[in-house]
Amino acid sequence: MRGWGSRLVVLVAALAVSVAGLPGTAPPARAAAGEVVSIRSHNFPNAHFRHADWLGRIADVFPNSADLVKEDATWELRPGLASSNCLSLEARNYKNHYLRHRNGEVVLERYSEDFGFRQDATFCKVPGLADANGFSLRALQFPNAYLRHAFGLLKLNDYDGGELFRQDATFHTAAPWITGRFYNPILNAGADPSMVIHNGQYNLVQGDFYNDDDIVIRQASTVEGLRTATPHVVWRNPACPAVACKEIWAPELQRIGDRWWIFFTGQDGSGGHTHRMYALRSTTSEITSRYDFLGEQKLPGDTWAIDGVYLTHQGKDYYLWSGWESQSANRVQHLYIARMQDPMTPIGDRVRISSPTQPWETLPNGLGILINEGPQPIVAPNGRLSVVYSANGSFTNDYCLGRLTLDGDPMNPAAWTKSGGSVFSGVHTATSPGHHGFVTIGGSPWIVYHANMDPGTGWPGRSVRIQPMSFDAAGLPVLGVPTYIHQGIPLPR
Repeated sequence: MRGWGSRLVVLVAALAVSVAGLPGTAPPARAAAGEVVSIRSHNFPNAHFRHADWLGRIADVFPNSADLVKEDATWELRPGLASSNCLSLEARNYKNHYLRHRNGEVVLERYSEDFGFRQDATFCKVPGLADANGFSLRALQFPNAYLRHAFGLLKLNDYDGGELFRQDATFHTAAPWITGRFYNPILNAGADPSMVIHNGQYNLVQGDFYNDDDIVIRQASTVEGLRTATPHVVWRNPACPAVACKEIWAPELQRIGDRWWIFFTGQDGSGGHTHRMYALRSTTSEITSRYDFLGEQKLPGDTWAIDGVYLTHQGKDYYLWSGWESQSANRVQHLYIARMQDPMTPIGDRVRISSPTQPWETLPNGLGILINEGPQPIVAPNGRLSVVYSANGSFTNDYCLGRLTLDGDPMNPAAWTKSGGSVFSGVHTATSPGHHGFVTIGGSPWIVYHANMDPGTGWPGRSVRIQPMSFDAAGLPVLGVPTYIHQGIPLPR
């Protein structure tokens, strides 16, 4: 992690600042969620707020400055974490990291639910102490304390009435130094993402404890807009005891015929051994329409099942999922495929196409279980079909992706070839990447996945990411490596 953020972006004043009167008499500041700006000093016109080494600083920034400097000097406005009448300043290139004051220092720290943090990271915009056409930032809980710069650093000091203080505590909005890129994660808390682009809108479906075990769809016109999009509930889980009343995992959004389907995992509340696959179907052709609950998909084997996805290949329909051999053989999760007559009706028996057998997918996890899960089909431009899946425990630091490649009949286990190692593994600020999906944006393939900011944070630490990928000459998906949270990604066109 590099910089430390001087988020003076209180730049909500990018709009007209019709303010008059004494400091503190301005109307409440209203920040447009997602507004991106840079902030310059009143008395040093080339100097802008930036973060470096986790400290808020003020430094010269020019058109020929390094991209790193420009990124550190670009901020995203948020409604105040402790008061929506004020502002909080989020580092553009460090999602979920905010400028806060601490014992007079100004530092950049990761978001915390702690009320003290939220207060320290909330500033109120008032008319500029030295120029009413600019603005000053006053601490929420200390009405006489303002952000100012001194000797290249940002500080929170009590207003002393002096001219130098007024100059040092006055700022102006500037155009963002960096545009045309975004930064992961696109959702700070979430897992098992399934994304669809339809009618120019990004649609992300989510469930699990992040959404009170309901199934929700977030819809936005941009990738970044998903982060602040209001979740639209398409299905509420019933109170237990009932089928699919608990642990609503990995909803998968797919268009089949003229309707939208959501396949998801649930259990009846009597224990994890009751996990089965269930289906919802939209009542209209709109993604956010009402959905009918169609009940359990009666998959071959009639045993524990999760992570189902529908597949049409060469005119035939199939279903892929992760499951146990039987209710008693429950220490290993395999990948299965079955032929389907329709999304609710299998044809014949299931076939196992993958088991965790290789060293990279059988790392110890403390529970003594072996896991292949989250199968996701992807077809290359040359028509070659692969299935990318998740391996190892999703609650460990070793979660990663492997690949199966098809050469022949999907129902023939011998037709599937497994990669010799992981094809997508964790890096700093993106550990445990997995349970992914694929989406085409502007004619190019992208991978959507979850990962953890920090090792050892398990399921609660997961966040949703997206980045470009490609195919090699043989038609195999090339996923690259997860992007660091401070690594800018060009905005999709």
